[in-house]
Amino acid sequence: MASAPRVNKRVFPIRRAPDGSAFHKCGACGVSIAIALADMHYCESKMEVKRFKGTVGMLSLPKKNQQLIKNQPVSPYRLFMESFMKGHGMESYVEIDRIGFEKWKNMSEEEKQPYVYHARVLDYEHQEALKKEANECIKVKDGADSAMVEKVEKPQWIFISSSSEDSKES
Repeated sequence: MASAPRVNKRVFPIRRAPDGSAFHKCGACGVSIAIALADMHYCESKMEVKRFKGTVGMLSLPKKNQQLIKNQPVSPYRLFMESFMKGHGMESYVEIDRIGFEKWKNMSEEEKQPYVYHARVLDYEHQEALKKEANECIKVKDGADSAMVEKVEKPQWIFISSSSEDSKES
């Protein structure tokens, strides 16, 4: 018996840069990248990270996001922190946040009660606004309810008897 012929496997050579090396320099960002991974390289995101390190200011949210945030219910802690920050001028926000958190954590339930009550009132108003908005939404009527349905003629069904039944009757 003769042995079965061997099947040759296809082997691909290692990809190389034009100069013969296994690395290629990216034209956009100047980073040396392995040729095998060049198709996965995405340098634009690295370019966006570089920012001006000048004055630090409050980032402004787009008006659409501000409207979404405005319409969301507020937690009692957030209400406390807003009132707490008003009392402390323009100190470091991180420091104010840390001090405010410690104060909130050490408060008794009676001290937290005004904030909890105010948050529940705001949550109730938010729920009512959502219900009102849901009721005001335009509801699409089903096509069968429209006036055009009556104008369309109903198809007339015609039953044709089979030839075998005709032959039995005659």
